[in-house]
Amino acid sequence: MKKNEYSADLVNKGFWFTEFKKTIELYQTGKTSKEIKKMQEEENVYLAPSPDTGKRMVSTLQKRVECLPPEIIEHFLSFDISTQKMINLLAIMKNNRLFFEFMYEVYREERMLGKKELSDSSLRIFFKNKVQQSEKVASFTDGTIKRLSGAYKTFLRESGILEDSTNHYAAPIIDIQLENSIKASDWEPYYKAIMGVA
Repeated sequence: MKKNEYSADLVNKGFWFTEFKKTIELYQTGKTSKEIKKMQEEENVYLAPSPDTGKRMVSTLQKRVECLPPEIIEHFLSFDISTQKMINLLAIMKNNRLFFEFMYEVYREERMLGKKELSDSSLRIFFKNKVQQSEKVASFTDGTIKRLSGAYKTFLRESGILEDSTNHYAAPIIDIQLENSIKASDWEPYYKAIMGVA
């Protein structure tokens, strides 16, 4: 999948924070992508419920990690869990244009306007606009859009941006070192999206 294409593939993927962290740890110990794939096939290091799910997890997690700036990978384990979860969210956004645009156009703007919670109508309007803008999104079924909406909310809950039992926004927490690394790279739009700033 080209990075500039819209995709509904997040309906089949999880936030997978524990597995994301494990992938970084494996890279830090010198494991190659091929070695990690082999470990998953032979040892099921991600505890996937099936071989097919394991393959999807390996491919997805490697893309998430490999898109990160090297200094973020290097210092990942020194960050607190809240910051680590934000890094995973950033990587998901970097790998999925539609989710990034949701974060930038809906979440960021609502935070800037002082809105307190994510409403179902905000998600409906976002997807309605994308259907009008893109033949690809227009090809998604209503069921796919409903599942994507659910996946987006799950990712925000698991990252800590939405409170667990509600759709109320919680202020994201980012380590100053990560903030500086992002601002010094081409990741600034992603930073603005998760922080809800102009």
